[in-house]
Amino acid sequence: MRNKNELLALRKTLKKWRARIIYLDHEISCKAMFYVEQHYLSHSTEIADALIAATAVSTGLSLITGNFKHYKIIRDIGIIKFSPK
Repeated sequence: MRNKNELLALRKTLKKWRARIIYLDHEISCKAMFYVEQHYLSHSTEIADALIAATAVSTGLSLITGNFKHYKIIRDIGIIKFSPK
C-alpha cells in the first residue's frame, strides 16, 4: 500500500469479500523459492511476491493485486487487477 487510505480501502474490500487467510506450507515455500531462483535476475522477483504468487498457484485461486507487473511473469496464475478507490 502506498498510503493509509489505500490500506483502509484494502481492508474494507477484504472484509466485504470475506477473504480467508491461507497459511504457508511446504509446497508453497518450494514454489516460492523456485520463482525467486527463476525470476530474480530477470525481473527482480523477491521472496514476498514469490510467496504470494506461489500461494495463488498452489491453491488454484486468483491473485487480486494492484501491482500486476510483479506477477505477470508467473505462469499458471490467474490475476485480477485491483484499483483502490
